[in-house]
Amino acid sequence: MFFTTQDANVKLLTLLGSLVIFSGGMYFTLTPVVAPMHIPLYGFLAYALILKKSQFSEELSAFPLKMGLSLLFVTFLLSGFFGSEGGIHGMFTATRLFLDSYGFILAAYLIAYQCDYESITDKLYWPILIFCAFGFIEAAMRYNYIYAMLMDSFPEYSGLLEKGSPDMNFHDSWRIRTSVTTCHPTTLGALLTMLFILYLPRVKERVYKIYFLMAVLALAIYLSGSRSAWVCTAMYLVYYVIKSQSALVKMFFFFFLLVGIGYVGHSFVESFSADDRGSSLDMRQRNLLVCLVSFAGSPIVGHGFNYMSNIVDRYDDGSAVDGVMESIFFNLMVEQGALGLLAYFGFVGLCLLIFHRLKNYDSTIAEIGSGITVMITIFSLMSGTLGNLHSMSYLFVGACLGMLCAKKEETEQNVEESAAEDSV
Repeated sequence: MFFTTQDANVKLLTLLGSLVIFSGGMYFTLTPVVAPMHIPLYGFLAYALILKKSQFSEELSAFPLKMGLSLLFVTFLLSGFFGSEGGIHGMFTATRLFLDSYGFILAAYLIAYQCDYESITDKLYWPILIFCAFGFIEAAMRYNYIYAMLMDSFPEYSGLLEKGSPDMNFHDSWRIRTSVTTCHPTTLGALLTMLFILYLPRVKERVYKIYFLMAVLALAIYLSGSRSAWVCTAMYLVYYVIKSQSALVKMFFFFFLLVGIGYVGHSFVESFSADDRGSSLDMRQRNLLVCLVSFAGSPIVGHGFNYMSNIVDRYDDGSAVDGVMESIFFNLMVEQGALGLLAYFGFVGLCLLIFHRLKNYDSTIAEIGSGITVMITIFSLMSGTLGNLHSMSYLFVGACLGMLCAKKEETEQNVEESAAEDSV
């Protein structure tokens, strides 16, 4: 059904759904790794390449990130080949990791060529409300029933919550933390932030149901307990409000923003500094020290993928080192070295440049795409990556690119047809 349906919106939402519902460490097999979200991704790419080859080639030729993804893939291969696993096995690991994340950009781009922003957001409306409702139930009951059912449905599980635990949630003593079906509250916070950015332009329609959805998303973001999500959502909301204002209004707003930051900043930093309040500044400093020492051992291409979780698994004091560090900067330093750092941030810059160039064809979609790109980069720098966080963000970026390129092609065709009519 997924591969043969003519409704591109359904295809795109199926891809997104697979990432959201099965984000919590559920697998069919661990060797090789086969997860439920891989099936629609690889299935669609194979379907497009084999059965829709001509259409695939035509749309791929217009794909604006071909060179960027190619260079990024080369850095993955180099880190895999020269890393701790090394050789063919390391390159295979690198290829799988690349496709499992960046493959969603290409798949979403190809599908979104036939999609429409309003149609997609209309179809997502009720699924988002239902999804958030599960989060509210989780917060009230202090138990994640839907996650418990999902983890029991798969033969392999390697998530962060323990099977059969009587306390199936991430709640802290000082904050509620919900994850719903995602790997971690941080992953949920990132997803909700991206959805908030996706729907914010529709507030201009002044429709009650959009106001209601935005309020539900804001509450769900708060209940995720993700401080990174709070910061990123607030930053984008501030940007969105003042971007169309006069220079004088922006100047006054910036002044009051600085005063506000100074007023609440101290307590916010204290929140990050406390050792008993999630990922503290002390933990991040220990992450940095481990990464600097590891980086010095292989500064160009890094130590290869999965190095942090397979090799460096303990700090000196015996506490565990999370394989996914508190910043993507740390992971890139250790596993992919300087080349990985340059490739990643170069790719982010290229995405922003392309959205800027395409904004004349649809400023709303271009703004959403660039907003998600910036916010997920800030998010990753503050909290690292957990679960399908990056894959979900790449799907949104690819979808925005697909819709923009389709509008560009339509505009160019209209110009050509007008020119032909004028010549006659």
